[in-house]
Amino acid sequence: MTRVHFMGIGGSGMASVAAIAKAYGYEISGCDLKTGGHDVKHLENIDILAVTPAVFYQSAKHPELVEGQKRGILMTWQEFMGKYLHKDKFVICIAGTHGKSTTTTMVGKLLLVDAKLDPTVEVGAIIPEWGGGDRVGKSKYFVSEADEFYSNFLHYHPNIVILNNIELDHPEYFGTTGKMLGIFQKFIDQIKPSGTLIYNTDSPLIHKLKFPKNSIPYSISEFPNDLILKVPGDHNKANAMGVIKLAKLLKLPKKIYEKSLGNFNGIDRRLQELGTVKGVTVIDDYANHPTAFAANIKAVKSKYKNKPLWVIIEPHTFSRLRAVLPNLAPALKDADHVIISKIFASREADPGDFTGADIATSVPGALYIPEFTDIVNHVKSGIKSGANHVVLVMGSGNSDKLAREILKSL
Repeated sequence: MTRVHFMGIGGSGMASVAAIAKAYGYEISGCDLKTGGHDVKHLENIDILAVTPAVFYQSAKHPELVEGQKRGILMTWQEFMGKYLHKDKFVICIAGTHGKSTTTTMVGKLLLVDAKLDPTVEVGAIIPEWGGGDRVGKSKYFVSEADEFYSNFLHYHPNIVILNNIELDHPEYFGTTGKMLGIFQKFIDQIKPSGTLIYNTDSPLIHKLKFPKNSIPYSISEFPNDLILKVPGDHNKANAMGVIKLAKLLKLPKKIYEKSLGNFNGIDRRLQELGTVKGVTVIDDYANHPTAFAANIKAVKSKYKNKPLWVIIEPHTFSRLRAVLPNLAPALKDADHVIISKIFASREADPGDFTGADIATSVPGALYIPEFTDIVNHVKSGIKSGANHVVLVMGSGNSDKLAREILKSL
C-alpha cells in the first residue's frame, strides 16, 4: 500500500484530496502548523510527501520539507492528484479567476449526481451537504477545481475544461498579465486531443488565448429566461451557463440539468446568509478581488432592494491589494457604508509601506478600522434597532469569524 503524508492537511483543498486518496486505497497521514506543526519524524516509512504550495513560502527550509526533497518523494498535492488520483479517469476541470468552487460544485454534486453519473469531486471549499470539499464516486468521472496559483493546474491533463473568466490575480506569483496568460495557455494546451474547452466569451482576456479545435463558447446572454437560480447575481448565471454547455456536451436531458441548477443552494462562504436579527441580514463571502466585490454588491443590492448596505472588507495579501488599488473605488461605489480592516497577510511578509489605511483612503467615504472587535462595535452602534440593513463581509482570511461576531452582537 502506498503511504502518503500530507504536509498542511488543514487546508480545504488538501483535506479533500487526502480524503479521496484514503477512499482510493492509499494509507494517509497528515500534519498542519495549526495543529501540532511539522516534524521530520512524520516521514518514517512514507512513500510520498504531498504538500500545499504555501509551505514553499512559509516553511521552505523546514527539515520535513528538506528531507522530502532529499529523498525524492516531495510533490504538491496537486501533482499527487494529477499523477495518481486522476489516472484512468475522465477528468473535468473548472478553471478561471472567479467562480471555480461554485461551478465545480454545480458540475459535480448537482449536475452529475442528479444525472446518476456518480463522479468523484474535489472542491477548494466546504459544501454543506458533504461536510467538506470532496465526494467519492465509483464512476470514471473526476471533477476537479483547477487553481492557477503556483501553476497548480499544469499537473492536470483534463478531458474537458470549463474556463469561467481570466483576470490578473496573484500578482506576487504571476507578476504580469502576459505571464499569467502564458500559464493559462499551457493548461488548455494540456486538454487531451479528443477533449473540449468550454469558455466564457464575455471575458476579454480569454480571447488572447489560442483555443483548441474542440471549443464551445458561452455567454450570459444565452441564459434561459425561465431558469430561476437560488444563488443570486449575474456571476452565478455565468457560472451556470458553463454547466449548461457541459450538460449539452454530455447529452444530458434539459429537464435534469435545469432542475439541478434551479435547486443549487450554494456553498459555504459564497454569499452565504448567516442569519437575520432585528431586521439586519449578515452575509459572508470569500471574495478578495474588486471584480468579485462588485459582483457581490450588485447581487445583494438586487435581492435586498432599498436596504442600506454595509460592506466590510478584510483585504487579503499586500501584493494583491496594492496591484488592484485603482479598481477598488469603482467596485465599491454602490455600497452605502464601507469599512476596511487590517490586511490579512497570508503567506506574505508585511512590506512596511502599505496598510489597510492606504486602501481605505483610495475609496471615498470608507473607514479604516483595523481590529475586528472595533468593527463589530461600530456596526452595532451605527445600525438603529429594527432597521432593515444588510451587512456584507468579504475576505479570504478570518473575515467569516468577523461576520459571525457581527451577527451575534445584534
